[in-house]
Amino acid sequence: MTLPTLNKRPKNRQKIAIDIDDVLADNATGFVNFSNKTWGTTLQPEDYHEHWMELWNVDLVEAERRAIILTNASIFKNYTHDEAALPVLKRLSADYDLCIVTSRREHTRDDTLAWIHQHYEGLFNDETIHYAGIWDKGITLSGLSLTKADVIAQLDADYLIDDQLKHCEGVAQTGRKALLFGNYKWNQVDELPSGVTRVNDWAAVEEHFYGK
Repeated sequence: MTLPTLNKRPKNRQKIAIDIDDVLADNATGFVNFSNKTWGTTLQPEDYHEHWMELWNVDLVEAERRAIILTNASIFKNYTHDEAALPVLKRLSADYDLCIVTSRREHTRDDTLAWIHQHYEGLFNDETIHYAGIWDKGITLSGLSLTKADVIAQLDADYLIDDQLKHCEGVAQTGRKALLFGNYKWNQVDELPSGVTRVNDWAAVEEHFYGK
């Protein structure tokens, strides 16, 4: 994935990259509600994880078929947003450059942008929302191991806030800092990798950057 050349920012102004799903948006609830209604599953939000084949107990072909149905249904437009994020992001935007890096498929761009404008107006625009491209070729076993680290490096971001441990760990391995967002069932680990700090909510994000 090739990103456009970015303007140099002042050396004292750092950049924070932020995930959308289960960081800004309640993806797990929206996902399982759609799945239960459409395919008769009995999932709970805490059951969610991104290994959809395992989650649904289906093969690659069926998982991809369902993924296409799900993303074409524009369910993202109706996701609940985290109201605690907005005041923290506004404060951060005064001192940091903010951008979004999402694993959503590229064809969800219009729905994603509309949702961001509705709930986080003035903080992001199309040029600051970046798609990692992990799932744009469909669900594959190799895709499960891909991270956002390369995109974060191209953006020259200093921090990533993400609910997926693999993305945080991948970014930390490049010497950048990662905040593992939320205390979710899918991101539990006995010991966090070096360079990764857990933040349970947006109050903890604010405390991380500004102290109590």
